[in-house]
Formats: sequence, structure tokens, C-alpha cells
Amino acid sequence: MTQPGLHRARSVLSLLVTAGAVSALAVGAGAVAARAFAPTLHSRYFPWITGRALGVAAYFALTGLVLLGTWMRHPWRFAVPALHGETRLRTHAALGVATIVLVAGHLVSLAADRYAGVGWWGALVPGMSHYRTLPVALGVVAFLALVAIGATAGLAGARGTRHWLAVHRVSVATFAAVWVHGLFAGTDARTLRVVYVVTGLAVVAVVATRHAARPATRRVPADRPAVPADATREVLGDTRREVLSETAREARAGRAATR
Repeated sequence: MTQPGLHRARSVLSLLVTAGAVSALAVGAGAVAARAFAPTLHSRYFPWITGRALGVAAYFALTGLVLLGTWMRHPWRFAVPALHGETRLRTHAALGVATIVLVAGHLVSLAADRYAGVGWWGALVPGMSHYRTLPVALGVVAFLALVAIGATAGLAGARGTRHWLAVHRVSVATFAAVWVHGLFAGTDARTLRVVYVVTGLAVVAVVATRHAARPATRRVPADRPAVPADATREVLGDTRREVLSETAREARAGRAATR
């Protein structure tokens, strides 16, 4: 088997193993949740409780998404190598999909709840919710922004990275909108205020240090290795090329440090 074919086979096997593990974990978590929430299944508050639970889960996924995405471009990532470059990219993509799915479930649950005062129009169109109109509108705008960010990232390999990067830069503003949405639209904001403060400060710290520590000039190494075209098309198209080149630089920096 050729090198590209072997690489593709390993990638497919890795995806299958990951998908199996995630599916098993989801089934197990679902079984536990079903037993825990069985008494509330016939309650009129069940859609509201489900919507709030999905919203909180989406907030945690978004926080991890923004933190990891910012760290992937942070100058300190070379000094503190936490994960392999490809692992970071795959985790970032998985968090992005999880965030959108959880937010979609959050919207559907609240829109289907006739007691919530949100409705389908309020869940999809900013400013149409009767319940806390402005905070809910911020959440809807943030969801639409997440969809746009995810769509442009998915098309990065076919359309290039210029437009994807331009849209991707609104991620921090999207997180800020979600933060305000959760703080002022959620009925459990007082209970979760410590969580909002800690996660908000964490995102601010990572974003601020990234820009403060940004090097004045960026030099591309003369011996930058070539990347096979087949490898770059497997994960987010051309964006993987950058990750692989960063991995090569990390390897060279590690070898230099051990000499």
C-alpha cells in the first residue's frame, strides 16, 4: 500500500474508533439521564428544563471551542505544547459541531415549550421573542454567527482561507453575545454566576495574552517541509496544511532544545 493510501486508512480507522467511543459514551450518558429525569418526563416543565440543560452544555462546548481555537494561534503554544497539532484541530472541529448541535437542541426545546414565551419565531428571528427579548435576540444572533463560522470553515479547503479567517475572527464577539445571553436570559443565572465569571475571565485572559504576546514579525523557515496534497484535504481542507507545518516547527524546536 502506498504512503497516501496507508495514511488515509489510518485516518479512517481513527475516525471509526472515535465515532464508536463517542457513540458509546452518548448512549451511556443518555441512559443515565433517562433514569435521572424519568419523574419529570410528563411534567409541563420538561421542555424548559431540557432546553436549559442543552443551553448550559452548549455554553461549555463553546467556551472550550473558543479557548482551544485561540490557543491554536497563541504564541505561547510552542512553549507549552499540550496537544499534537492535528489533535488540536480535530478536537476544535468536534467542539464546533457539538456546539451547533447542542444550541439547535436548545432552540427547538424552548421553541416547542408553549409556556416559555419564546416560540419558533422568537427562536429563529432576533427580537421576536416575548420572553426577555433583547437577551434572547443576542442568543439567536450568536447562533446564526456560529452557523456562518462553521459553514465557512467547512468550505475553507475549496474556497481558500481568506474568507474563512475573516468570518472566524467574530468568534470572540459571538462568545461575548452568548455570555450576555446566558447571564440575562437564563433563569439559573444566579446559580451559575461563578461559572460565567470564571469562563468569561478565562476567555478574556487567553485572547488578551494572545494579542499582547504576538511577535512583531513572522518569519517562515527556509526549510519548511512540503505537505502532501492528500493529507491536507482530509481535515478542513487547506487549513490542515498550516497545522502540519506548525507541527514540523514544534518538532524542530523540541530537537533544538534537547541538544
